[in-house]
Amino acid sequence: MRSFDAYARFQVRGNNLQNIISGLGSFWRLANRYMIEEGLGTSGPDGLIRFELGHWYPMVSQLRVLERVRRDMGEVAVRQAAAYVPMHALYPPDVVDIHSAFQRLDMAYHMNHGLEGRPLFDPLTGVMQEGIGHYLTRSMAEQKQLLCECSVPYPCCFDESLLLTLARRFEPSASLVHLETARCRDRGGARCSYLVSWT
Repeated sequence: MRSFDAYARFQVRGNNLQNIISGLGSFWRLANRYMIEEGLGTSGPDGLIRFELGHWYPMVSQLRVLERVRRDMGEVAVRQAAAYVPMHALYPPDVVDIHSAFQRLDMAYHMNHGLEGRPLFDPLTGVMQEGIGHYLTRSMAEQKQLLCECSVPYPCCFDESLLLTLARRFEPSASLVHLETARCRDRGGARCSYLVSWT
């Protein structure tokens, strides 16, 4: 299993964990056990995991759960969990199309991750703290294309699914291509690049 020691100080909101467990569908029972074993949430009387949605939980535990899900259930389960996140996320009122959604993605990522119980991005001050990587997006010369570079610790398959689902929320014809796969994070690279296109 990958080492996530570099992220030991950071946290993730409970609603993000709930999105992941909800997105796992038929895989929920095993993932439920993994989360309990990693110290995330509490087991309810029905055996289902419960999270305090506004509470902060260790990010490193969430990353370990996703690695265990990938190892034991395959990438399809991780992709399924990731696809649930943008389908159920709330967006600021200025997110009106695929371009604005991707431009706000890094901010949203940092708002949903924290340090000492505080979000890593404060929309009032515009201050963003570092340490968990980024989702950086730029428009290509071709208007219906975006290039997204991810340097976050989540699995590559998680990001592929998250980005494609986010794109299709605004552009149903969107497709995604992983560029420079030899430098992928799954192969020890520092970042992955994805080209998002639509018609």
